[in-house]
Amino acid sequence: MGFSWSSSSRREKLVGIGWEHDRCMGPMLAAARAWASLRPGVEIEWSTRPLAAFNDQPLEELARSFDLLVIDHPFAGTAARTACLVPLDDLLPESDLAERAGDSVGRSHASYAYEGRQWALAVDAACQVAVARDDLLASHVQRAPETWEEVLALAAALPSRVAIPLYPTDAICSLLSLCTNLVTEAARGDSCFPDRDVGTRALALLSDLVPFLHPESFSFNPPRALDRMRDSDEIAYMPLVFGYTNYSRPESGARARLRFLDIPSAGAGPVGSLLGGGGLAVSSRSRHSAEAAAFVAWATGREAQAEVIFPAGGQPASRSAWLDPALDAASGGFFSGTRATIEAAHVRPRAPWWPPFQEEAGHAVVRALQGRERAEDAVVELERLYRRAKSEV
Repeated sequence: MGFSWSSSSRREKLVGIGWEHDRCMGPMLAAARAWASLRPGVEIEWSTRPLAAFNDQPLEELARSFDLLVIDHPFAGTAARTACLVPLDDLLPESDLAERAGDSVGRSHASYAYEGRQWALAVDAACQVAVARDDLLASHVQRAPETWEEVLALAAALPSRVAIPLYPTDAICSLLSLCTNLVTEAARGDSCFPDRDVGTRALALLSDLVPFLHPESFSFNPPRALDRMRDSDEIAYMPLVFGYTNYSRPESGARARLRFLDIPSAGAGPVGSLLGGGGLAVSSRSRHSAEAAAFVAWATGREAQAEVIFPAGGQPASRSAWLDPALDAASGGFFSGTRATIEAAHVRPRAPWWPPFQEEAGHAVVRALQGRERAEDAVVELERLYRRAKSEV
């Protein structure tokens, strides 16, 4: 594979935690095996947690029990406040960090920086994109929707065949993607949260779509929705869902392969999608922090990203992997189909107040979309939650 690393005579066991899906655990297990061959005597044992916990579980709880953690970038502020992670700029040479920054797809690397410190390195890159079952769309439209107006028209023509994951965490993500797509970059600035007018317009776009959506949309998270789309003929199109290259690969053996696309525009082209993905971090409680950081540096390097992470079902954060024609073909066109969206994706705030706000805000969005609260009142409630979250942390 071309890797080289000095061998270690020590016998060390590291424990890591990722989220429960092949896109995460396949690569982490493969990387652990490859690392063991490079570093004899070092074992990395991986555990999993549900995707909902990846989005919402307090980071400081996890850091007490694990050496390595796959984290979501909004927790960078929590890491800074609680000192539960070791800043990687304390453990790795500047050249490694500069190389990851230069090879980052979109803002994947930058999303794990907060207050001048690097709290994780991007091992996985994702954002909200669109996805189509071309075989189910072919008899109804000539191409997948490119604008939100076309999304609404398709949903009306194919009731229950369009879906969006609207589990609370995903509902707030979709609202924020629409908000940032509705306005110019200058108007967005660094804040994901809209002003009242933009928030109301974005919520109205989602609300107009809800009557036509697949009836289980409010219980879908991205993997569950993509599983249903792949394994049945119930869903033909989703305009906003976090991309998973596992579902587009030609060798997957699935009854149907999904095609991932840039998001449809609500006003500004394929920009403003909410950035996701995963970063590898090192716990400050770890007794093996130097070894853990060495693994992080290796697993996020462009060579391991292309030769270990991607073949094991992963979604590299390395821009060189996204630009590699051979890897794009192996991904079923996932990288070329969504690259414009991820290069223009928007980073959520990483301040400590954001994760609890996101969780509460998701439930407020769901109440509005289910008709239990007026859109105007829901946006006022989001503003209240936003102000309270910022003032309490």
